[in-house]
Amino acid sequence: MIHPRFMLCILVMCPAVIVLGGDIKDSLSTEKFENRTAERGDWSFQEGIASVVSDPELYKKYTNHGPILKWETNCSRGTTAFDMKPTDCQRVVVTLNGDGHVFRISLMDPENAMNSFQKKSKSRMIVWAEKSSKENKGESLQPDGFPSLGELNNKWTHVSLAIRENTASITIGDFQAEIVHKAMQRDKKEITISFASGSFQLRDFTFHETP
Repeated sequence: MIHPRFMLCILVMCPAVIVLGGDIKDSLSTEKFENRTAERGDWSFQEGIASVVSDPELYKKYTNHGPILKWETNCSRGTTAFDMKPTDCQRVVVTLNGDGHVFRISLMDPENAMNSFQKKSKSRMIVWAEKSSKENKGESLQPDGFPSLGELNNKWTHVSLAIRENTASITIGDFQAEIVHKAMQRDKKEITISFASGSFQLRDFTFHETP
């Protein structure tokens, strides 16, 4: 039997191994939040809005990856929702991760592309039925009416992603769709929102877990 004092030491010394569960309501008004991390940029949290400008030097430093927010929780089933305001961004990416990537919403704006490859990129969703890898890049989905990032430029847009059983219900502004795929049944433990180029604002982030 482990002595209670020793158990307390384990919890204090190794918080990274604890995956939090349950609902999240992030006011985004303070830099510190229990299960949120902000990386790859000088994030500001004021008056309920998280904001940052993409730094070209940091973008190169992090191998062409821009600023990112991460929330750690058991998000296998439930609804993630937030409002975002991208301004002159090349892309905004929302991902649910588990054992690798599981589901991704990738919104692109070729008008703000930084190279010829990005000019050809289109908005899409990506699902991974099995663990993501260099060989397994996932299955791309482009439902009718799926918005480009340019349509959302410099506007507050509501985004909602609800996972239940094998189905994802997605809302992005006026766009709505349901995706049925076995990837949705995989375990998911992290929600991330990242972007590249321009500036980005986020408010009213919530996650509601469902049985």
